[in-house]
Amino acid sequence: MSKSKKKKPARGPFFRRLLTFTVVLTLLVAGGNALLHLNYFRVQSIEISGNTHESAGELISVTGLDQNPPMISVNSQEVTKQARSLRWVESMRVARHWPHRLSLIVVERRPVAVAADPTGALFLVDVHGVQLDPPSVGVNLPRLEARGSSAPWAYRSWARPAARVAARLPLAFSRQVAVVQISRRGEIRLKMTTPVTFVLGGESNLREKFVAVASVIAHQTLRRGAIVDVSVPSAVTIQ
Repeated sequence: MSKSKKKKPARGPFFRRLLTFTVVLTLLVAGGNALLHLNYFRVQSIEISGNTHESAGELISVTGLDQNPPMISVNSQEVTKQARSLRWVESMRVARHWPHRLSLIVVERRPVAVAADPTGALFLVDVHGVQLDPPSVGVNLPRLEARGSSAPWAYRSWARPAARVAARLPLAFSRQVAVVQISRRGEIRLKMTTPVTFVLGGESNLREKFVAVASVIAHQTLRRGAIVDVSVPSAVTIQ
């Protein structure tokens, strides 16, 4: 007795339509990709705003946009990462304007203090402790001091809180602060131009501590060299 062979089910119209659609879509994607790599769709115009310290030429060169890449190949995150390798660039937004124009919106770092390198040369510093350019004549910013540091530039590591404190100094007395000093233990002191020293202690509760500093300045007559401890804002002591 011979065994009958099972017939394979016939592929119906739906399968044929699906196959046709897949083939057409693949051809369209391949053709569209090739089209977007034509010279017409390469970067031809770049508008840059927000840059003061970094030139347009430096930004275009470091990001590789001087190679006029295809618009479809521009990776915004990668372009921003490359731009941030420049000293003054904190962040950047990349906007595409088809068919061939880009906009780069740059946010530059804001100096909040100055600090000396191991040679004694002064440099501007931002809130993150990044070493920027030498200050121009007449810049009125507090100087950072990292006591007991053997590192060539401690403001990107353990001494970074000093930069953050400098960034948050209130207008009420910020111009009276000559030095923001930090010790290895994390104790922060404000040395004023008077000269009087305010001991802040750690970086916590800065708002309350600044209110205490402003109140002492406004209502107390302090001798030269006085040390005012506001590390506990509700229990200020003066030596």
